[in-house]
Amino acid sequence: MSPIPPNSPDRRGHMRGQSISEAILAPQAVVPDVIIDTKDEDEISANLAEHHHAIIGAEFKNPNNIIKQPTLATLGDTPFAHEGDKLEHHRVVATEFVANPVQFEAPEPILQNALVLLDPRIPDCTHLIEAGRKRGLMIMAVVPKPNDGSKALIDFYPTAEALLEVGMHQVYEPPFGSKFDVVECAANLKTIEAQQNLRFLGVVPCRESAVDFSDILGALLGLTVVNDLGLASARRDKGLMKVAVANAGLRVAKYARLTSGDGSDVIKAIEELDLEYPVVVKTPRGMSTMDVFICNNEEEAKTHTAHIVRSVGPDGRRTQYALLEEFINGEEFAINLVASPATPRGVQVTDVWMYHKIFTEGVSPV
Repeated sequence: MSPIPPNSPDRRGHMRGQSISEAILAPQAVVPDVIIDTKDEDEISANLAEHHHAIIGAEFKNPNNIIKQPTLATLGDTPFAHEGDKLEHHRVVATEFVANPVQFEAPEPILQNALVLLDPRIPDCTHLIEAGRKRGLMIMAVVPKPNDGSKALIDFYPTAEALLEVGMHQVYEPPFGSKFDVVECAANLKTIEAQQNLRFLGVVPCRESAVDFSDILGALLGLTVVNDLGLASARRDKGLMKVAVANAGLRVAKYARLTSGDGSDVIKAIEELDLEYPVVVKTPRGMSTMDVFICNNEEEAKTHTAHIVRSVGPDGRRTQYALLEEFINGEEFAINLVASPATPRGVQVTDVWMYHKIFTEGVSPV
């Protein structure tokens, strides 16, 4: 959908003024009564506290209620202004009375673009927060497993207060101890979007374990550019990934899925695939060569297959099988790319890395 030009009739026939987000994304434009701070040419910001009319749920006063319900953490009592440094936990949904839902003569509300950081770690998210600020974005963190302060390493398991202190605007947390529900999270974010006049532009996973949820959450938020959910499993499961790659007409190494808890199906796999040692045994749910083993004989292959089948994968989920693959010798490269309709040919390669691996007996290569 193409944007409606500022100060022109919209598709419903009434006039609309330019929104703050339009001024931020097109700073050369002039917005009456809106202050755009351009002291630093690289940073463009707007005074959201004065010009963004938003409502937020009531503050929780009883700490026991904070851990029982989804909360929205802020510094101060408004979404876009810091009234001091006091941490406040608010209800996600605010009390609201809408007597006339359709008002064709009223101008559209100010729209603030926003970005969701899913399961952020402080060392990884600080540069994203800074980049978002320079683009006039409101940054919201979604923390699937809240830290009540009992976990060490706050940088990697941050509390809401720690995230707010490094510049996050708001932090959404489900009830403590509950399993993260991506559907409930999406419903709450849509409510926040409506009540605070936001528009979520994207969901960025900040950990490997958050990739699946980010695909689903983006789709549930109605984002127009998201990963194909039909291939979501193939992005995480290496067995399904091989099927997807092969279906695209590319060559893949011969492989077998092994499910025996004692590794006894290794022998048949070697025979059926007509392989010779060494072979590769790996978890289907790993990353960065975690739980990947080069096996030089049958005993090693059985041992590592049994270990993978009976264990939890590097992504924190229980594996159902181990992959046994043909070993292919030679130089190995990793290619990072961005796939988007906005990029030339739909794909843009950002960088190419050549692997130099060190093989250590009994452990994964590094």
